[in-house]
Amino acid sequence: MKTGELLTQRLELVYRWYQGMVNRDTGMFEYLYLPETDTFVREKSPIRDIASVWDLEILSDFLNRNELRPLIRKSLRHYGNYLVERDGHLILDPDRLEEPSSIAHSAFMILALLHAPSPRRTEEITALAEGILHQQRPDGSYKVYFHDLPDHGEELYAGEAMLALLETYRQLQDARCLQSAERAFSYYDAQYFRCDRVAGNILVFFANWQSQACRLLFKCTQSMEIKKDVADYLCRMHDQIMERDFYENVERHPAQQVSVEVACALEGLNDAYALTLLAYTSDDKRAKRYHDCICAGVTYLLRLQSIHSETERERGGFGLTLEDRTQRIDITGHAASAFMKSVENGIECRLPSANH
Repeated sequence: MKTGELLTQRLELVYRWYQGMVNRDTGMFEYLYLPETDTFVREKSPIRDIASVWDLEILSDFLNRNELRPLIRKSLRHYGNYLVERDGHLILDPDRLEEPSSIAHSAFMILALLHAPSPRRTEEITALAEGILHQQRPDGSYKVYFHDLPDHGEELYAGEAMLALLETYRQLQDARCLQSAERAFSYYDAQYFRCDRVAGNILVFFANWQSQACRLLFKCTQSMEIKKDVADYLCRMHDQIMERDFYENVERHPAQQVSVEVACALEGLNDAYALTLLAYTSDDKRAKRYHDCICAGVTYLLRLQSIHSETERERGGFGLTLEDRTQRIDITGHAASAFMKSVENGIECRLPSANH
């Protein structure tokens, strides 16, 4: 069986797993599932809730499945009620969130609304994007919170904000969103990554969101100079991950790996691989190295995914590690995204027979 066919089969299992993660009372997603006791743990995490709706929309489109559209609509209505006007734009209400409102809340709300079933809520999307634009500083960086708080989580949230702005530009053609992302990219490369402000244990997460955003920036920008700089930036980030033996360790010591790190690394590396094929058409060695590392990650995630389990709910999801079967909805979302991108990139791997 070809790798793409196998991954698509496994993505069908993921979709069934999502169906089992719906709370019967609320009609919305649960966050954490404990297979040993067949129980859910309800944790309030609005960012992950909204991001999971976006994950499901992407998977539904990929598989051409519609069974979970009611959950998508209900979740978006629920969080749509959180939207409040502030300084001429929209943010999610911190009182209803029960936490400070940030560019990450707005970013995932934008992404979920952009990929939602019609009719499109264009005014809300535009007003949320306006809020993120309002947060950009003169140096190109984004202030994380819509309140007087120091930045926190910038390594992830900035890339998420850039991705949301670029998707807004791609679908609604607001030039300010593209210009903001261009300025932000320059900052997070020159003033953040090159200045060694990304801790080693955060690098795969930083590279993931920056790569997702910058792959879209490469497509959207008209500047050949920015295209060249973006491709260079992505390669430097992922080369650094490889130089730290990340994928070698995934292959040699799978039991020591944490699933969310591998899934996020694989998401970002797929974007870097796709960009490498566009920007470095003659660099076959780099493309092969990235391809081989993607296969190492795919092999691990295929092994990690539950396909034979004691409970129906566990089947299709991904544990925290090979030993810890606890399943988190955001980890399954990252793994599913990595699988979809691997299929779209035409990745073919020599997989152990146990993965088939």
